[in-house]
Amino acid sequence: MNAMYKFGVGALALATFATACTRDFSELNTNPEIVQNMKPEQLITQSQKTMVDRDFEWFYDNYSYIMPWMQFTVAYPNGNPESIFNLVSNVNGWYSAFYTDFGRNLADIERQVAAMGGEERARYAHIAAIATVHKVWGAWRATDVNGSIPYSEALKARTEENFTPKYDTQADLYTQFDAQLKGAITALTTPAAGQVTFGTSDVFYGGDAAKWAKAANVLRLKIAMRLIKRDQEKTRAIVAEVLASPAGLFTGITEEWKFISGTNNFARGGNWAAQGFANRGGKAVIDYLYANNDPRLELFFKKNAFDQTAFNRLKAGGAFPASATWNPRQYVGMPASPDAAKAVENSRLFGVKSFQITENGNTVTVNYDTLSTYQNRLFDLAADGGAEARYTQPFASYAEMCFLISELAVRGLSTEDAQEWYVKGVKASVRSYEQMGKDAAIVDFAAIPEADIDAYLANPNVAFTGTTDVLLEKIGIQQYLNHFKQPWEAWASWKRLGYPKVGGILNREAFVTNGVVRETPRRWALPVPQQLNRPNWSAAVSEMMSGGEYGSAPEEITGRVWWDKK
Repeated sequence: MNAMYKFGVGALALATFATACTRDFSELNTNPEIVQNMKPEQLITQSQKTMVDRDFEWFYDNYSYIMPWMQFTVAYPNGNPESIFNLVSNVNGWYSAFYTDFGRNLADIERQVAAMGGEERARYAHIAAIATVHKVWGAWRATDVNGSIPYSEALKARTEENFTPKYDTQADLYTQFDAQLKGAITALTTPAAGQVTFGTSDVFYGGDAAKWAKAANVLRLKIAMRLIKRDQEKTRAIVAEVLASPAGLFTGITEEWKFISGTNNFARGGNWAAQGFANRGGKAVIDYLYANNDPRLELFFKKNAFDQTAFNRLKAGGAFPASATWNPRQYVGMPASPDAAKAVENSRLFGVKSFQITENGNTVTVNYDTLSTYQNRLFDLAADGGAEARYTQPFASYAEMCFLISELAVRGLSTEDAQEWYVKGVKASVRSYEQMGKDAAIVDFAAIPEADIDAYLANPNVAFTGTTDVLLEKIGIQQYLNHFKQPWEAWASWKRLGYPKVGGILNREAFVTNGVVRETPRRWALPVPQQLNRPNWSAAVSEMMSGGEYGSAPEEITGRVWWDKK
């Protein structure tokens, strides 16, 4: 097991937090315990820190499971193990963090404001609304992969001594989330004299109420899309409200809800690193990016070591015949299917290759890696030399929003121009990753010419042409690629849309182990609470199982939560 690296943020340190959006947390290395009666600006920074500083989750949830499941990466050198399809451990940390850390901080902010006198409470309306947006986000991410969770009665142990909160179903949760976000947007867009602001204590938007209102609208849109298999008319109604909202939506990548670190000690080594075992690129995704000249190829993955200089050296040393020519393709992925990775015909082709050559009259052995790794510095700033750089973590992106609006139009659930929003989404995704790559100082970074994006959009596999099903597939592929830095969202998009698919435009591999096709997991096991609230947990699990798709036990992670309907 990898060690878990953490650092705390205490009340006094939080009060002195000085800059917004581009900061490090590491110098705030004091007592991490929650202090009663902390001010809202202290609680918001503590909450945001916990939402961003997720190294343990990156190592286990993402590197070890979700990224291989989504075939972004493959374990090396032996390929993906069969164990990644079984009941997993050390995952689902977001769930416990919501209840034991940032969720209760956010609830405390809401309670503090609610307890104020009328005039003072009005001046803190934006403070409470921003906390609500964070709280809805946190609970939504928890329910997304767990199903029913405590919410309406949760986070009240300290104030109301409620230690047995009921579990709300996802149908009820989505209704609550939408109502709370609507209320927050109203508060954030209502002029109020003398409004108190989080200011620089808010690491995302510096307390800017207008930007938070837009983020809340995008979150409404994201959550509404989870209802599309259950209640399209409700999705349509929410979408109509969001698109007509005076608060607006994101207008570009500069308005995205994302964290950008400082250049010193954030996301460096430890659990941020994949430790080499799961950082080779997946064959299916690299083949698609390479074949279609996707500008994000070099932003996501690195060239292998087999360049022309290496080839010429081997050829001169007798490793290749005189007639051999160099293959200029240096982006090569590894099969994601365990059986395919172990097949003799593939095992000879993928990985570090040893060659014996003659140089200066001596026999020498040289090794070259023929596989591409992902751009490590997007995830771990200590990688590839550890130069000063900035780490970016998107929460809600402009490109994702564009693809959702395009999808809605294709489905007839809005009157927007589907092609226009699709093109905006592709361009925004490329530009967003270009900025992330530049800030992270990835290997061989180069700016992307606009002509390269235009050429990509003209490619038949990318161009916005085809039947409704083909258009949905193309949108789904772009949404999937755009979520490279948010693997949990790529997982959700794949579950909701079914893309990439086996045999599709981006040809996802079927996972096969020992000749048996394996199902890709679709959820986590709902954590078992302490004995006091076990009856409510049991009732929630029984209710989810009664739908027929959850599976026969909480541990059956190939089962489906309510929104993930077949």
